[in-house]
Amino acid sequence: MKIELYKSALCPRCAYAAKILKKLQLEDDSIEIITYDITTNLKAFKEAGISMIPTLKINDMQNSWILPKEKEIRTFIQKYQ
Repeated sequence: MKIELYKSALCPRCAYAAKILKKLQLEDDSIEIITYDITTNLKAFKEAGISMIPTLKINDMQNSWILPKEKEIRTFIQKYQ
């Protein structure tokens, strides 16, 4: 399963979301994480219609969190697996 993470290198919430994703990837090796950083790839953000970070995208479904929690991220991934 491919999961896209839209983030900023300067965002602590984004770093936390990335940490959770890496943990989930260790639990399930079918997870592929593709990361887009707004500071180096603004075009990808505009093309995906991302307006808030961190944002996860699976296929055409996306979700953003102000304060990401592991349970919420797990639920989103399980829903769109």
